[in-house]
Amino acid sequence: MTLAAALIESLASSARSVSLADGDVLVEQGDAADTVYYIESGSVAASKRTPQGEVLVGTVEAGQVIGEVTVVAGGLRTATLRAIGPVVVLEFERSDFEAWLNSHPEIADSVSDEARERVDRTNVATMVAELMGSSDRQLVQQVVDRVEWRRLEAGEVLFREGDAADAAYFIVGGRVIVLADDAEGNEQLIAELGRGEVVGELGLLDRAPRSATVRAVRDTTLASFSTSTFEELVATSPAMMLNVTRGILTRVRKPTQRRFDRAASLTIAVTAPGDADAIVAEIVEEIARFGTAKHLSSARVDRVLNRTAISQAATDNVGVPRLAEFMHEADVGNDHVVLQTDREMSAWTRRALRQADRVLVVCSPNPDATERALITELFGTVDDASHVARMLAVLHPSSTDRPRRTGSLIAHWKVDDVVHVRSGSADDVARLARLASGHGYGLVLSGGGARGFAHLGVLRALRERGIPVDEVAGCSMGTVVAAGIALGLDGDELMVRAEQQFHRLLDYTLPIVSLVKGARITRNIDETFGTWDIEDLWLPFYCVSTNLTKSRLEVHRRGSTALAIRASVAIPGVLPPVPYQGDLLVDGGVLNNLPFEVMRDNSTIETIVAVDVAPDQGPRARSDYGMSVSGFQALGASLRRTKSDYPSVTSVLLRSMLTGAVRNQKASMKDGSVDLLLTLHLPGVGLLEFDRSREVAVAGYEASKPTIGHWAASRPELGAH
Repeated sequence: MTLAAALIESLASSARSVSLADGDVLVEQGDAADTVYYIESGSVAASKRTPQGEVLVGTVEAGQVIGEVTVVAGGLRTATLRAIGPVVVLEFERSDFEAWLNSHPEIADSVSDEARERVDRTNVATMVAELMGSSDRQLVQQVVDRVEWRRLEAGEVLFREGDAADAAYFIVGGRVIVLADDAEGNEQLIAELGRGEVVGELGLLDRAPRSATVRAVRDTTLASFSTSTFEELVATSPAMMLNVTRGILTRVRKPTQRRFDRAASLTIAVTAPGDADAIVAEIVEEIARFGTAKHLSSARVDRVLNRTAISQAATDNVGVPRLAEFMHEADVGNDHVVLQTDREMSAWTRRALRQADRVLVVCSPNPDATERALITELFGTVDDASHVARMLAVLHPSSTDRPRRTGSLIAHWKVDDVVHVRSGSADDVARLARLASGHGYGLVLSGGGARGFAHLGVLRALRERGIPVDEVAGCSMGTVVAAGIALGLDGDELMVRAEQQFHRLLDYTLPIVSLVKGARITRNIDETFGTWDIEDLWLPFYCVSTNLTKSRLEVHRRGSTALAIRASVAIPGVLPPVPYQGDLLVDGGVLNNLPFEVMRDNSTIETIVAVDVAPDQGPRARSDYGMSVSGFQALGASLRRTKSDYPSVTSVLLRSMLTGAVRNQKASMKDGSVDLLLTLHLPGVGLLEFDRSREVAVAGYEASKPTIGHWAASRPELGAH
């Protein structure tokens, strides 16, 4: 017996009859899925909203059931249904349908494939319309009717670099990564693509060998459209070639970024050992601020599907088809899926890890042997080649003054990100949720000498508008402020500490290595950060220095915070270089004075706020002193209070360092990688005027406040913080 026949036989008496006229809407895309429909007479058209307009993706004829899988799996309606002529439908309440379905497991399993294909075809139609840049139903339907379905398990390769380009693939559910070999033959991550994306589309136009390898990050469903089929259709419809060519050219002109596609779902596997279950529910609640979020655990799956231990089913067990379709629908029907694992390596835990884009483990600050063993197994199950991120959240008691020995903790495991959370802190949980779901806010602060005190004013303006800071980074003076923020200091304390660190900065010495010894600033930095490792800071933090030995940017994410700061502020010629693992490090501003690119490549960060305080112009020639300068003449001018006639050696060195970095920075910002760029014009503030700290901070606040306010007003999610 078919689903429709069995449903009508059992529940017709409890159904509500609904009559529709031509064009009437039965359900709207995005509505809550709380009813199931049986088309008694007539037919309805299914359409989806796309950037190209509304696209007709199919019809549902009399005698068919629609909406059943979405109701069970949860999520929102994936399409709009409109009557074609007079239509009569029977409407079943969610509770009645679920109760009936649970009492007929053999029917529930049998409808899975049909339901999946219907939903998947709808999604493919949307992707085809976007690829072609056209809502022409005939063109779209020609492609959809000819696709072939393909399933990839986590880690499985779709195609390899050098393979023949024989098809384009529409990603219906799951996620893939694009990899290519660099000049040394090492495999590099190029892009990450999720639901709603197309991969290999150039193969439709060019049969040249594949230029990259594509591998599934997790279990992935694709629709394959072969080049041979494409050529057949083009022969009968030349317009298709024109539309597809335009669509592909539009896509390839977009800048490539290694950041998660925000239109696609993100699946997070979360393990909360011990008594930390409650934090998972809090994380899901916070993630839901950014779209629909589905929370699934083994117990929840068993309860919804009304099958004892169906979540633990092996692939050859009865009920697996229904479980697989349930998981698939949760993926394609929601923006985020949170899979809470068991506290052991059960079949459900392994399934969750196989489905995950990110693995988040919540642990205690001092895990016992049992907890350590589980975490080791969880992280060890993640294949390095999959590029699935491993995140560790350390849950501290509410009274914890500071994290400790995090470095020794993570030394046991391969961890990509560490987040510290205080029990009972809503702000900490919200930050963890944003980072875990890829919606984090990052703050990047530039170098600029004493002008860097303006960062403190910017921080005040950000906090007044409720703009969170989930990760912070800096260069040179920006590093000092960023580290203070990561330390958890409030605005007033930050000001005091910054003033202390740069008080009486210059301890001059015989200028063989540098103009100053660096003892004072080193001592000042140590007083605040000397006992802190970067891993122990309350906020994720990095800073940059320049490796003189290897001519590269050095990114500091681990180890001594004080050493990282001291290296980042080591102005060449002014402060001594910092020895580091046999190399010499100087100020990061030599290569990158505003290192937002590092944060851009972090999949936990969605929104980047960057603050540039470097002056537009350097010192000017106040007088024509010729091609040579006598130090005695300059000293005399200084004594006569006319020293402005001669630029100081420190200002020349500092500005020379910034010039190239500023030029490179401006060129790289053109790709829109920074969501809010604050370029602060602070007229009259010199690079070395550290005695004007509070004045400069106020200037930074006043200069940034209007822009921040206007930008924050355009971000609806900020209303919740």
